[in-house]
Amino acid sequence: MFRWALTFERSRWLRWPASFLVGALLTMVLAAPTTAETVSYEDILANPDDVKLSYLYAQQQVIKGDLEQASASLERVLLLQPNWDTARLFYAAVLFRMDDMLGAKRELKLLLDRPLNAAQEREVKKYLALTTARSKQTRLTARITGGFKVDSNPDLTTSSSNDLNGGVLDTNSRVDGAFMAGSRVRLEHTIPNGTGSFGFIELNSNLNEQFSVSEADNINARLRAGASLFHNDLQVTPYAVGALLALRGDLYRSEYGGGVASRYVINPQLSVFGGIEGIYQDYSVVSEDSVGSARNGWLGEASGGFTYRSSEKNRLTARIKGYQKDARNDSYSYDAIEVMVRDVLLLGRGQYVSGTASYRWTNYDQPDPTYSATVTRKDRIFKARLAYGLPLGTLFEWFNMTTGDAVADVNFQVGVNYLNWESNIPNFDANSVSADVLFTKNFTY
Repeated sequence: MFRWALTFERSRWLRWPASFLVGALLTMVLAAPTTAETVSYEDILANPDDVKLSYLYAQQQVIKGDLEQASASLERVLLLQPNWDTARLFYAAVLFRMDDMLGAKRELKLLLDRPLNAAQEREVKKYLALTTARSKQTRLTARITGGFKVDSNPDLTTSSSNDLNGGVLDTNSRVDGAFMAGSRVRLEHTIPNGTGSFGFIELNSNLNEQFSVSEADNINARLRAGASLFHNDLQVTPYAVGALLALRGDLYRSEYGGGVASRYVINPQLSVFGGIEGIYQDYSVVSEDSVGSARNGWLGEASGGFTYRSSEKNRLTARIKGYQKDARNDSYSYDAIEVMVRDVLLLGRGQYVSGTASYRWTNYDQPDPTYSATVTRKDRIFKARLAYGLPLGTLFEWFNMTTGDAVADVNFQVGVNYLNWESNIPNFDANSVSADVLFTKNFTY
């Protein structure tokens, strides 16, 4: 049985959002409070010249999500103690989160000639480049990822011994390694309406090249173009999309369509999001799958969820997504619901831990006579991932080693994955455990 749709889903964690990097910067400068007592604004008024108290108050406000109060408190700190570099770096990070690129850039430039430690110097240079790019009318960002993976069952060989008719199934799963690579190039241009809206075009691609199990070799590319339109706390993004998926060098599937995504910020801690997408899928016959055009048809998706930021160190995202596939042959038409939960915890000095879990229910419309003339297929898929990452610069510092900025900014990540696929058609039952090591480099222009 052909399972490449799932393989394509696996590659999505190669994505690396810029907002995550900004959170890492804030975590680095957000030192733990030196007292368990809460500092009130009345305390600040009673002690206006106590810079340590004002700095602690700013920390507390950032954790609460009140960036404006944190910004005002840090302004007072820097007026009284302008050479406090850690406070200035903190202030720049807060301004960045407030989308004040000019202000953040101003503060970062003041730090360029200051006697910073190696980690601070890297952060200043990295985020100065990021603020400069974000301040431009037209900006280009890029990311490349490369690494290796070991998988206990890369082609998802069935774990069942017999099919519905009692026939013997091949259960000889093969452990294999693979080279993995991914890239993203994104071009944005500001729409001159004063709201921060912008148009964009983005290309994502991923490669999975197995060492031995060639059936699992695949490469995909996805092109998306549209505009993000802002009105106060509401963001609406209409877009068009096209994608290609190739297996062992042969084109397996092409897609085209479009959708609309939206996000509404309720408060600094909580935002909600949703979207709809319609894609026409055009399949080709390849050596791994002879079904071909029987799968052709529209795939509709609708999703909704929320992101909750309990502090600058922790972000929780939950989403529910519905699918409806209308294939040429109803044996390949289905309805599906997927729930996903992701949590990211920042540990300081660029370190983070992320955990993701999802569960998907898929019910097909009609029996597939290849497996049964009477039993309609139902699948249940559980996936989980746990990952830890940090910049190479931080890793080298632990061993008292130094390196250039180009290497120090590379993110190093290790992850483990688990997949369990259960079906009422035994041919589709499968399990997989894998581990991977990835290196990611970001660029801004």
